[in-house]
Amino acid sequence: MENDRSDDRIERLFAAARKSQPYNTNLEYGFETRVMAKISEQRDGQKPFFSWAWRFIPALVVVVMMLGAWTYISEQRQLIGLSSIAGINNEETMLVASLTGE
Repeated sequence: MENDRSDDRIERLFAAARKSQPYNTNLEYGFETRVMAKISEQRDGQKPFFSWAWRFIPALVVVVMMLGAWTYISEQRQLIGLSSIAGINNEETMLVASLTGE
């Protein structure tokens, strides 16, 4: 049963081949030129990678600046928090402890 379907397809393919026109050598003329023209046309529409990289530079600069500001702000808060936890005159206490050996 499977062969019947394949045979029908093959017969239709042969019938279509009989109706087609014979091979014409003039169709080959300028084939490489046409192919290269099509390739160059498609390449003109695409932009290279480095042009996209230049477009991302402002966004990357903003990200770096935001990270720098975030780091600066987080360090300031941490120093203030540690000095309030340690208490008043912490530097004098550390100096006395190091001089007396305690």
